[in-house]
Amino acid sequence: MRNRKFDAVIVSAIAFVGFSSIVSQVVLMRELLIVFYGNELSLGVTLAGWLFWGGIGSLIMGPFLIRRIGRKLLVFTLGEILLSIFLPVSLIIVRFIPGILKVVSGEIIGIIPMILSSFCIICPVTFLGGTMFVLGCEIFKSDELEKAVPIGYVYVLEAMGATLGGFIASFLLIRFLPGLMIMLLLSFLNLLFAFLLGWRKTRIIVYISSFFILVSFILSLNMQKLRLYTLQQQWKTYKFITSENSIYENITVVSRDDAVSFFTNGILSFTVPDTATSEMRAHIPLLEHPEPKSILVIGGGMSGIMREILKHPVERVDYVEIDPLLIELAKKHLGYDSIMENMVHIINIDGRLFVKRTESVYDVAILNLPEPHTAQTNRFYTVEFFTEINRILSDEGIICFSIYSNPNYMSEEAKELYLSLKETLEKVFADVIITPGETNFFLASKVEGVLTKNWEVLLERARERRIETKYVREYYLFADFSLDRFEYTLQRLTTKKPVRINSDFRPISYYYNMVFWSTYFSKAGYLTRRVLKSVTERRTWISLLVVSVVLLIPILLIRKKKSSYGILIPIATTGFAEITFQVVTLISFQILYGYVFYKLSLILTSYMLGLILGGLWVTRMMRAGKGTGRTYLFTQISIVIYPLVLPLLFLLFARIKNDFTNYIGSNIIFPFLPVIPGIIGGFQFPLANKLFIKTRRTKGVSAGVTYGFDLVGSCIGALIVSIFLIPIIGIPYTCFEVSILNFVSLILIFFLIYPFNRSTPK
Repeated sequence: MRNRKFDAVIVSAIAFVGFSSIVSQVVLMRELLIVFYGNELSLGVTLAGWLFWGGIGSLIMGPFLIRRIGRKLLVFTLGEILLSIFLPVSLIIVRFIPGILKVVSGEIIGIIPMILSSFCIICPVTFLGGTMFVLGCEIFKSDELEKAVPIGYVYVLEAMGATLGGFIASFLLIRFLPGLMIMLLLSFLNLLFAFLLGWRKTRIIVYISSFFILVSFILSLNMQKLRLYTLQQQWKTYKFITSENSIYENITVVSRDDAVSFFTNGILSFTVPDTATSEMRAHIPLLEHPEPKSILVIGGGMSGIMREILKHPVERVDYVEIDPLLIELAKKHLGYDSIMENMVHIINIDGRLFVKRTESVYDVAILNLPEPHTAQTNRFYTVEFFTEINRILSDEGIICFSIYSNPNYMSEEAKELYLSLKETLEKVFADVIITPGETNFFLASKVEGVLTKNWEVLLERARERRIETKYVREYYLFADFSLDRFEYTLQRLTTKKPVRINSDFRPISYYYNMVFWSTYFSKAGYLTRRVLKSVTERRTWISLLVVSVVLLIPILLIRKKKSSYGILIPIATTGFAEITFQVVTLISFQILYGYVFYKLSLILTSYMLGLILGGLWVTRMMRAGKGTGRTYLFTQISIVIYPLVLPLLFLLFARIKNDFTNYIGSNIIFPFLPVIPGIIGGFQFPLANKLFIKTRRTKGVSAGVTYGFDLVGSCIGALIVSIFLIPIIGIPYTCFEVSILNFVSLILIFFLIYPFNRSTPK
């Protein structure tokens, strides 16, 4: 006789695997984003690793191991215990990455080390997740005659757990608890389920789970010490001061040699004191303007640049900084001049949103931001942003930003980056100059004749304004602003192949910057550079054509009634498409609104909510004896159409500028946009299992193979889309290529349902 209470424990345990997966995924992705210098590529790479190991675990357990395991419930319970161990350990290891890779804390890490380290760290957790899904399909009790129904229910249960976990993580856990405490809490709850599952079945499990519950309790009592120790290891090349999370970002404050540095999401924001940098970033653009009165500074205003700006006879200075926590920490650890309190107007809003909204007019706009290392920073170097800021500049208005360089040598990779930024500026502004030196200042004005290359003019203006400086003096201006140096810089800015304009949804400067920074690494950097430069827009289309032909060649094989080819390939391409939709939504949110760190868990969770709705829908259909190959065909049609609509939505929200639309887009549309592909994926997966199980009688084998193909396809998609397609061909063309790939799968399904040798459908 079945024990209903114990069945409820099994159901809850299966759901909690999904809960643990999504919460740990969010925590680890946020932590890896910090370690990998805020580079959103780490989001795609982490998703790829998550999917890859989950798929491998599912493929190994399903076809090869499931029939050899007698006590499946015992193995599932042991998986709960192992999961409870690996969750906090994985987070701790993340913070040791700089030491393991022997890089300075906060240093840019190359793509190859990024992939290898993230894949290794998340392997145990995600591999267990894949195997436990297959085991869950076997231990789940169901009276249904249709073998695919339990798979659908387990799929939905994990999605329900993940959805609940995502919402709790979004609105509670990540707001009030540090990452390590969240992982210890997940460990405790996994051990509790292991205890309950072993209570009636295996006493040894009870003893083991009880021991680790005690260990997790002791660790939680010393959590603050453990957290401090791991953070000190992450930032061990500095003296660690503090690390705090806001809804927008992680802010870490460290010091070295009496200098205090602020890192936001792992990116160096500014260092104090750094008089040379502050002077140059303030005085170069202000001296270029004949009479600067109103100044706009976006980012990094607590670095000392304000003190230098206020040496000029300005009337108004607006400093835009999205995160008030950064201001609070700067006041606490750096002190705060009363003159800044009176003269500087601090505005806590996203820089791009402020530029869109404001009706103020400025003589000089200074982008005191990091280089376009990431999608978040790249959005301030696009033709769309330059067009927006051009609107709020006065008739003789100037915009300025800076890029570090080697004054004596410019590599081909650096040329491509510089030319991309230069030509993007020239698309909007009438006059553009690039200053020579260790730091190249990009200056652009609305009209010609405002900017000057004459260092004597700049020096005379400094004297007239009675500006006292330590570095921006005669010897600096004479050395770096000579006409010969300007001509030399201009001559170096020639390249054999044309460069592209940087735009919001085709962030090519982001790609050029990745290639450029790969030159700073040795072997790994060389390999990264070769791989990145080998991919071109033309080659992506050729590769798509080749893959399409290769997938269609075996079409004759699916004449056989029991062929599974037309089922598994669409599962893989759907996985590729689904992860593409998540990645482009994350990147597009970052491009438009700039704080994906805040909405990350909600965007991931809404996809799981869609899986629940789609999974329940099709599972009920299958219980009623419905769900055929034709249904599978229509589901694939929706996968072909959706990526064609998605870019239109992104472009619509990019062009509409009113506050209501911004609120709706950032809080409703974008966070819940993944619900739609989630419904499609949740609907297709159980249906594919129903069709596939006709050729493989064991539901564990079917679940393992289909789940594995789904996750491996998603893994490939996460890597290719985030590293290559989005930066090189842009988001609209990426979606178009995904649509074509899934159209090939649509053809496969069509010939599965309507074989050559049959005149009537199955």
